[in-house]
Amino acid sequence: MEEKLTLEYARELDKKDVLARYKEEFYLPSYLYYEANGLGPMSRRSEATLLRVASEWKEQLVAGWFSGKIPWFYYPERIAAMERDLVGAVDKELIINGTTTTNIHCALASFYRPQGKRTKILCDRQIFSSDKYAVDGQIRLKGMDPEAELILGGGEELLLDEEKIVEAMTPEVALVFLGSVIHSTGQILDMEYLTEEAHKRGIPIGFDLSHSAGVVPHKLHDWKVDFAVWCNYKYLNGGLGCPATLFIHESNFSVYPAMPGWHGYKKSLQFKKLPEFEPETGAGGWQHGSPMILNIAPLEGALEMIQEAGIDKIRRKSLEMTGFFMELVKEKLMPLGVQIITPEEAKRRGGHVTIAHIASEEMTEFLDSGSHITKELKEAVEKKIKSEKRPDASNQVRIAFSPLFTSFADVWQTAENLYGLLKNKD
Repeated sequence: MEEKLTLEYARELDKKDVLARYKEEFYLPSYLYYEANGLGPMSRRSEATLLRVASEWKEQLVAGWFSGKIPWFYYPERIAAMERDLVGAVDKELIINGTTTTNIHCALASFYRPQGKRTKILCDRQIFSSDKYAVDGQIRLKGMDPEAELILGGGEELLLDEEKIVEAMTPEVALVFLGSVIHSTGQILDMEYLTEEAHKRGIPIGFDLSHSAGVVPHKLHDWKVDFAVWCNYKYLNGGLGCPATLFIHESNFSVYPAMPGWHGYKKSLQFKKLPEFEPETGAGGWQHGSPMILNIAPLEGALEMIQEAGIDKIRRKSLEMTGFFMELVKEKLMPLGVQIITPEEAKRRGGHVTIAHIASEEMTEFLDSGSHITKELKEAVEKKIKSEKRPDASNQVRIAFSPLFTSFADVWQTAENLYGLLKNKD
């Protein structure tokens, strides 16, 4: 394997990479960027669609609602439709709306229906903090105590055990809400299996796809997932402030949106401003107020590129990059005390790799600084490494590569830079 862990080998992989040309479409910093799971960079296509919509506003004013290239009145639906193939949705199952957290509130308010002994919500033990705040809030709105009604399943190990999640689907559970790819570890859950098991027990189930949408293909419709939410500014490169996406399975179109708003009203009657809410069919009925058109606009260009590249090719390269990085970590960094947290099995990992080391804070600072080692940083690392503290869950660093703007040479350089940081630990 050593002969395949060289810069020359990485460059050979880049020559064969069918997605390599997309890197030129992005505005990238002078240093290596490892935050595809935090905020994707601006692309030239996103810039173009943003400027087009801004021009429509400037030139057409209110007429843009119906005369723009894509009329603003239908913009959330039209752009959401561009994500169908990425997540395996069908017509009317997707809408661009609000933020991830507000969509969680909307979905939980509608699907969480405590009755009798079925009062609890089951989440994964690694649930993202904002997701948990929303879950706790919805439990409180039902007049109950989150301490008593929230179950965190998956076992006690750092990586979640799907069987233990299923074991926690007791007759007391009214709703299951999980992450697709666990943000802290990069582990991907078997959504199809978990959905099937929840439905066997008569429990609705939803997922947060924020760390998988745009880098991992899904089949939400075929798997019969009840609802899903995700942000569009990570792997989807929609930009800061980009509204989120909400998925409602076709079988749940009759579910009444518990937090309705004007733009969720049936399109053909919306301007009649009737006193009683009549939702549009599908996920569109879950919209609130006026859509954030300028914030959606960059997503149009970003999705055009992702559609062109193909989600299957994106996933294939993502797995190749993360696999390559893991081999580099084993070769270069494990002897220096680094551990790999993310599952090595391809079908169990998402788009990012989590590693752990007692010098994780310094590694993070190092990565954030553009991989420039300072004397002070070296001294801080050496001091921390000499302590007796051992790597654990609190010493994690997440590294996310994007198949659209990360090269294999970049992956190699990332490992090499970390090696340079840690090699003088003694």
